[in-house]
Amino acid sequence: MVQAMINTKLMQAVQDMIGELSTSLGEDKLSIDKPTRLVYRITHGPEALLHESLDDFTPAAIVRPTSTEDVQTIVKLADKYEVPIVPQGGRTCTYGAEAIRDCIVIDTATMDKILEIDEGSYRITAEAGVRVVDFHRYLEERGFMCVDFPTMNKAATLGARAALNGYNKFENRWGSSGYHIKGLEVVLPNGEAVWLGRGTSAPTKSVVGLNMMDLFIGSRGTLGVVTKVTERFIDMPPSYHYGIRAFKDYEDGLKTYIDLRKPLNAGLLWRSKVYHKWFLSQAVKGMLEIDFPDDVEMLVDYHILGEPDVVEQMEKHAIRIMEDHNGFWRDDMPPTDIIGRMHETIEKYMGMGGLWSDRIINGGMANRIIPLDPMIPDSKLLEYYKEYLKLLREIEDGESYPALTDSMKVLNPAGPVPGDVGYSKIWILLLANWNKWDNETRKEFKDWFRRHAELALRFDGSITGTHGFIPREMEVELVRKEVGEKTYEFMKMIKKTIDPKNIMNPKVRF
Repeated sequence: MVQAMINTKLMQAVQDMIGELSTSLGEDKLSIDKPTRLVYRITHGPEALLHESLDDFTPAAIVRPTSTEDVQTIVKLADKYEVPIVPQGGRTCTYGAEAIRDCIVIDTATMDKILEIDEGSYRITAEAGVRVVDFHRYLEERGFMCVDFPTMNKAATLGARAALNGYNKFENRWGSSGYHIKGLEVVLPNGEAVWLGRGTSAPTKSVVGLNMMDLFIGSRGTLGVVTKVTERFIDMPPSYHYGIRAFKDYEDGLKTYIDLRKPLNAGLLWRSKVYHKWFLSQAVKGMLEIDFPDDVEMLVDYHILGEPDVVEQMEKHAIRIMEDHNGFWRDDMPPTDIIGRMHETIEKYMGMGGLWSDRIINGGMANRIIPLDPMIPDSKLLEYYKEYLKLLREIEDGESYPALTDSMKVLNPAGPVPGDVGYSKIWILLLANWNKWDNETRKEFKDWFRRHAELALRFDGSITGTHGFIPREMEVELVRKEVGEKTYEFMKMIKKTIDPKNIMNPKVRF
């Protein structure tokens, strides 16, 4: 009875807010029709798999601001009526941008102007909705390079990159998104817009004030709405080299990867990545229709950027490291250009059409790729990897989790990629057949996920280093385990202080 009264009150508040939004911003910036609202329900992440009905994610309205002032208007009305709001950018994130029932979605992708570039200081400022691919193109036309390179760069937006503290393909060399962001304009839950930096409002480090900006990097819309971003950029590196080697023993492969990405090498090496046979045997067969060599357990590759003579020397160093750990290459290996762009081609091919899905054949429902990414210290990587492979095999053995075996496959089993210095993101891809997910599947997946999370914590790692996904019903419990009770209460104190009415993305983390 009480819950019904609360829901009725919220629904009326939402309608009143929509009426004022229509008057204040104009009907062209507001959508309340059902088809549009359905489009904005979920991201590409797995949370939707864990709910019987997608109605849990259906927003009441979509608002498309074109300026900071528009965002302020929206947030002030949400504060007035105590209506939850969920900021969305490109909706490429795995967790945090899903809508919730009766919320107002703010689509920041309509704020897409590049505002200022200071070439001498290597700083550029743009609105939050600028697509990363357009941002890259703008800089490249002027002879510069962006040091943030997400996988989904054609859809990802600058504001979302800040809100997620997203993973960066250049992370081994230049760090995650948050490292190169130098300033943010944020609309707070009371509707005020503020410029934030690291101790100052200027786009540089300072000890004058508190480092307020980093509080919002990775906050996933729970503390405010990012409206403008200032980032650093660099001169375009003149030389690039790609290399790869095969390994018959995955211990040799992991030791090679760890040596390649040591801090001393990180100043030159762009990226190194590990590919396990479990993934390669599926991907190469599905994409190229050839068999992957039985005696190869792992591939390790690397990318080097810089001045030509430096790249040449670093290439020799990388080859020595690989040969020291028994790395080799043969004519029967798959083409290196296919391996080098594996993430952009083969994984998506398999997710959409190679297994189960009827999307390509008749336009039916696609599969759901479930990316998981525990962050593990390199000192414990090999020990963790052995344990995690055992846990992954339980998904497909038909006995440990029979419902999962029938509805989920392992695409990429724990392929380490560089995270923070001394830590690796364990890049795991599971493929879910959405048509087969039922309550038993959900129950088994949650049990499996809990064991996955506990394993990461046992090896002094993080449950998730980038994507942020933890099943919603166990999120608070597992966040408390990772950060500790006192730290979690401090997080709640910050949330309550900044957002006392809990209107900012209220279903995430708290």
